[in-house]
Amino acid sequence: MHLAERSAPDEQPNEMARLRARLAADGVPVLDLSDSNPTRHRLTDPGVLEAVSRAVPAAASYEPDPHGPHAARLALAGRYGGVPEDYYLTASTSEAYAWLLQLLCDPGDAVAVPAPGYPLVEPLARLAGVRTVPYAVHHLHPYGWSVDTGQVADLAARPDVRAVVAVSPGNPTGAYLRAEERVLTEAACRAGGAALVLDEVFAPFRLDAAPGDTVPPSSDPERLCTTFTLDGLSKLVCAPQLKLSWLRVAGPAGELPAVHRALETVADTYLSVSSPVALALPEILDRADASVTATRARLAANLALAHALLDDDGFRVRRCGGGWTVLVDVPRYLPDEQLVLTLLAEAHLAVHPGYFYDLPTPGTLALSLLPEPATFEAGCRRLRAAVQALA
Repeated sequence: MHLAERSAPDEQPNEMARLRARLAADGVPVLDLSDSNPTRHRLTDPGVLEAVSRAVPAAASYEPDPHGPHAARLALAGRYGGVPEDYYLTASTSEAYAWLLQLLCDPGDAVAVPAPGYPLVEPLARLAGVRTVPYAVHHLHPYGWSVDTGQVADLAARPDVRAVVAVSPGNPTGAYLRAEERVLTEAACRAGGAALVLDEVFAPFRLDAAPGDTVPPSSDPERLCTTFTLDGLSKLVCAPQLKLSWLRVAGPAGELPAVHRALETVADTYLSVSSPVALALPEILDRADASVTATRARLAANLALAHALLDDDGFRVRRCGGGWTVLVDVPRYLPDEQLVLTLLAEAHLAVHPGYFYDLPTPGTLALSLLPEPATFEAGCRRLRAAVQALA
């Protein structure tokens, strides 16, 4: 039997994954500072799950709509702006990306993605027969991150680049797309005929961002370019298991009818959203602000711990505008791969190396801010002691 090359059937687990499997088989507990699954950190509001349960009886009658149930989209428009017809429900942000790759790209086309960044679009693009081309996001301590908007303009002008992906705030950088960067990116996309895909799943979780560093999500219904804004329940209410996300379409009025016709065709082919969670969405959104407040309090507490424990003597916590991850520079006593394997094997501590996210500078680790503070503090202390012991 033949397997398609784009499914990457020959990929093998990396050494870190193999070591974790061996430790688990031996019954060795690992303190995991890389875990960003909120359901493992007691952050999911039980009321959100109860809302889905209450919506089950209404789901007995199936009325398919490519956009998703009207009541759900009406609630989204009430929270984020626009009208219900602007919104499409998907099972996940990953699925929303997959739809857009099919909508915008023919096989062999490309989309521009930020680097460093979370490796999500690349495998989705490979499965769609689409290439990714990176544009740089630069770091300057202590000011934070900035998008290379000149490089974005160059890529958007290429005939093979059909879309520019921007993540605000970025993962793992935590950097919001600043207002001036957004204006320049939109103008570049408009000039080059590319779409803008704006991923705002972490937007509510503001931490160290200055007021001028953040742009309200979906703030402008008439954009300079056709824009697809992504969000979902996975981050908003810490409920990835509910499998509900959405994308919002906005842009020049002359382009939108054709966009909607094509996107409705893609959406109607899948019809992937579960009716109970979609029908529960209005009630879930009513609970979202309280959920965001509780999660942000956890993130802020852990970020403060990181600064207190990992911001001197060769350790440096990078500015974190928002999101669920903090980047920490550590003394370079070992190459990065050897460092994370040593931390796992000897300190039984799991962290992500910066090269997982294409960070250009060595000696940077990515830590999840989601664990309960006592666990996060213990992990930071263990990390510091283990690295210092290498000296």
